[in-house]
Amino acid sequence: MGVEAEFQACAKNLDESIKREMMRKGAMATNTLRNIEIEVLSKGGSGKKYKRLPNRSSAPGETPAPQSGKLRQDWDDQTLIEGDQVTSRIKSNSKHAEWLEGGTKKMAKRPFIDPIKKKAEPEIVKIFGSDFEVTL
Repeated sequence: MGVEAEFQACAKNLDESIKREMMRKGAMATNTLRNIEIEVLSKGGSGKKYKRLPNRSSAPGETPAPQSGKLRQDWDDQTLIEGDQVTSRIKSNSKHAEWLEGGTKKMAKRPFIDPIKKKAEPEIVKIFGSDFEVTL
């Protein structure tokens, strides 16, 4: 009975150690996503130059060109552990992010989610190493 109690305490400590490591790597992955999001959304556009906007706009199909900076700046990040799965995510709080990503009747898509994922994937795979399966 004493050995069993000691084993459970060790297993619990090991479990907490693994969870801490998963959380640490998840936070690093979230930080990587955030840094790459800033990089991707900082590129100037090759579209039309409007008098009322400070920068040249993005052309259809390009990532959104920076104008006010709100799309780049207003993001929430989150790292969750559920069972043996770590989820790292970033989410834009900008009300026009959805319109830029998917387009509207009057504006073609300015996709930015896939470019962020593609650019982040190699770095995130390095963070987790071969111990984890990474899905973006």
